[in-house]
Amino acid sequence: MISWKENKIISIQLRNGVYVLGQMIKKPYLIFFKVYSKDGTWNIDTLSVDDILFCHAVTRQFLKLSQIKDVKSIQGLEDHGQLFKFWIISGEFERMTFWKGTKNERTFITAGLHNCLLVEKDIQEDSKNTHLSGIYKKEIRKLTVKDYDSVKAYELTTIEIYPNLNERLYLCYKLKKNVDPEKDIMFRQQIPLEYKTYLDIISGVVPLSDLGY
Repeated sequence: MISWKENKIISIQLRNGVYVLGQMIKKPYLIFFKVYSKDGTWNIDTLSVDDILFCHAVTRQFLKLSQIKDVKSIQGLEDHGQLFKFWIISGEFERMTFWKGTKNERTFITAGLHNCLLVEKDIQEDSKNTHLSGIYKKEIRKLTVKDYDSVKAYELTTIEIYPNLNERLYLCYKLKKNVDPEKDIMFRQQIPLEYKTYLDIISGVVPLSDLGY
């Protein structure tokens, strides 16, 4: 498993021979960039704020099972501490069904919106998260389906695993934008068929080896 070092740049191999860049910041957070490669080589020497895809906490399991390599030739972001200020705390778990009545119908239990919150959180200094929970600084407001457009740019406080995060990164590459299937599912958005592999992963109906993992 790759060792953690703040500001280390890494290359993560996704399925179908796609690679994406990430940067380790304060453990366990990674910044991912909309910088991709089809062969693991990079024609870039410095990363900028404009290259950011999203930032998310990851598990040791993600680091262990993903195909990750150091990239020493690229300069990472500096002064990134206050870039990620607002976060979404997912709500209580519930059963959901998508593509009902079709051959692709999938039912699974996942986080919903009941008691879902938008919060302010400091991922660099835990001591600033002064709420009684110790998880965040302050609550901004409770969220409903109607809030999706206003908060879709913010990340969930979940800690991501393999291969869920890997598939999300692949979808970002494929769809040429930042997408978050977990958030779209939680907010009951229209789920495109491009998310089928992701739903197969979280529903557990298809062996991971059959999905390219």
